[in-house]
Amino acid sequence: MLSLLDILFPDATIKLVKKLSPMKTIQPSINLWDKKEKYNGWSDWTTWNVALWINNDQCYYNIAKDCKDYLDFLYEMQSMIGSFATPDGADWGEANIEELNEVIFECN
Repeated sequence: MLSLLDILFPDATIKLVKKLSPMKTIQPSINLWDKKEKYNGWSDWTTWNVALWINNDQCYYNIAKDCKDYLDFLYEMQSMIGSFATPDGADWGEANIEELNEVIFECN
């Protein structure tokens, strides 16, 4: 059945091809460990992994380039795109904001 938006704006209709399912990873429990160890020079594995994806994936890099800081990038990823984790399972929201602000500033 067509909605009013489908009728008024047929070219702007976005159809969901496959139902999104939450990722099944153990990463959030790993992120919450109280270890004070660094990971490859970053505060933790999650921050390192997020920075790695931003710097090495053209799509994420282009999004980061248009953001003013990491919170803006986080909003784009979660609210606008619907991505809550990197392809490796690192939660975008659990990364170190201060360190990733520097990554975003370097993209600009």
